[in-house]
Amino acid sequence: MNFKWKKRYTVAVIAAIVGAILTVLTYFATDIYQKDEVAVITDSQIKDTLIEKNEDVYKNQDQTRQQILHLKVLSGKHKGEKYATKNVYYPSQLTTQQYRAGQRIFVNIKKGDPAIVNPKRDWVLVMVVTITVALMIAVSGMHSIALVISMAISWALFYLVIIWDVHLNGTHIILLFGLADIVLSFFSLLIVQGFNKKMLATWLATILGIFVSFALCYVIMHVTGESEMKYETGDYATQDPRGLFLAQTLIGILGAVMDEATDIISSLYELIQTKKDITIRQLVHSGRTMGQEIMGPLINVLVLIFIAGALPETILYLRDNNTLASTFGFTLSLGATQSVISAIGIVLTVIFATGCSLFFLKDRDWKSLFKKEGENK
Repeated sequence: MNFKWKKRYTVAVIAAIVGAILTVLTYFATDIYQKDEVAVITDSQIKDTLIEKNEDVYKNQDQTRQQILHLKVLSGKHKGEKYATKNVYYPSQLTTQQYRAGQRIFVNIKKGDPAIVNPKRDWVLVMVVTITVALMIAVSGMHSIALVISMAISWALFYLVIIWDVHLNGTHIILLFGLADIVLSFFSLLIVQGFNKKMLATWLATILGIFVSFALCYVIMHVTGESEMKYETGDYATQDPRGLFLAQTLIGILGAVMDEATDIISSLYELIQTKKDITIRQLVHSGRTMGQEIMGPLINVLVLIFIAGALPETILYLRDNNTLASTFGFTLSLGATQSVISAIGIVLTVIFATGCSLFFLKDRDWKSLFKKEGENK
């Protein structure tokens, strides 16, 4: 193992150790929270009793159970005080939570009555981030620093966009998220790749893939009168459901298209640097071949992510004796539409990424595009 690899793994191990320390500190942290107080369940074995068995008209079975929890408050003005409280839950845990002995939880104490808010899970988030960063360093080396910075900036920009959208109360939402796509893709590529021709070509291919596919699908939706588009089935709070659906679509296209454009253009760029005598015809053929290899897995990933997200609600609808058609309409139709739009963007991006890669060959003879294989030998 050479020095470079040793250094990479050493840094990864250090990051893992630091992250493990932060995870432990976060787990035991109690006084950093302002809104709620932290308590720990002191029972070694929780008393858990069955209250009643439930069965609906479709023979779906569940139970109503009750836990007696003894708590010790670890923070706030009630620190050190002990309480006993009840927790009613359903084993399905769809809308309720079952608690374990020794678990740390957030509570809100009013007039001597502790109300359980939710489990204390922040340490789990720190642990997951630690594992992610350590693996990124082990695989990508110090380049992972740019990736982490890129993710942090993307999260910050996305948060600002959400705040702006809330401030505007959903007006101009398509314009807002369209601009967000442009800004997010630019800064993500700038931080990871730097400001160069490859970055600009990738950014241009990404923008073309996003907005051409979105415009195409928007026109199709308009021509068909948006029939069977059940916007009311989404959990859209108080804003315009149609506008939020289109905003979701814009963000969804960005993720798939930027990934593909980066892969194709980076590969073609390396090919151009390695093979100095490559013709435009050969480059276009390589881009098309590469796109054919990437399209299938990317589209499958989109579909599988969509199915995974919609699976719990789909199961609930089917268990309540809904037909497959009505279940699809209420739980899968909007997600399926977004997946199709993203798939169209993936297909079109093969063309745009290959075309933008020609930017690297601006000094070449464009007549080579029409040359046949073997004429350059």
